[in-house]
Amino acid sequence: MERKETRKTYFPNLPNEEELDLFFSPLERIASWFPTIASLSMLLGLLGTVIGINTAFGEMEAQGKVSLEILAGGIKDALNTTIVGLLVAIPSLFFHRVIENKIRYISELIIKDHTKLQ
Repeated sequence: MERKETRKTYFPNLPNEEELDLFFSPLERIASWFPTIASLSMLLGLLGTVIGINTAFGEMEAQGKVSLEILAGGIKDALNTTIVGLLVAIPSLFFHRVIENKIRYISELIIKDHTKLQ
């Protein structure tokens, strides 16, 4: 869709807003999942963090003493789940913005193609 000839194939005449919405709706439906995936991954990362810290304190309680070795294992698990959550969330939000901007850019190009001719 970057090439003018390709856009003219799909839209020989100036499209109205409904036609543009219909054309981009499959891509927008897919793009709408990215923020959901990002939110869920961040929440799952947070859940893993809470479980890891809870496990560490549970182990300390079971052994009846506070030690760095016991605490380190739970904190390591907590940090690992946080990292994984962020590794999923950040690219999801990035690609959501990329797709949104690409849709906006192409629709502007389509309209610009037809307004220059008139």
